[in-house]
Amino acid sequence: MSGIGWVAEAPCAGDARFTSEKTEAKAPSSPLVLSLLSVCRSCPFRARCVELVLPKASLFDGVCGGRFWRNGQILATCEGASLGELYERARRPIRHGTEAGARAHNRRGERACSLCREAGRLAQRARRARKRASTT
Repeated sequence: MSGIGWVAEAPCAGDARFTSEKTEAKAPSSPLVLSLLSVCRSCPFRARCVELVLPKASLFDGVCGGRFWRNGQILATCEGASLGELYERARRPIRHGTEAGARAHNRRGERACSLCREAGRLAQRARRARKRASTT
């Protein structure tokens, strides 16, 4: 599944406890945090969750990817989580206003910004003009 369509299928989808500010203030061994981590235990999207939220880079507080985070640091982990899921791939910055920027937006599952959409249109127009010129 490309983009972030998987978010609606995650076991935590719609669970208000995951977005509650009360979670941030809890201790890693609190019953609330442990129950949230138990939901993550069976989730097939833990690695994608970490990739989407980037908890280390964003200094995230709460539960993400089967881990309880505070200021981007892991305080607790659910059972069955592997170290490879902790890997946070840094996203390359998008070079806005370029055709490559439009492709980068698409790879991320985002709608391209106006600068990148226009660059994509201009590049496609140029390719079509070159193709027409080569066939005549």
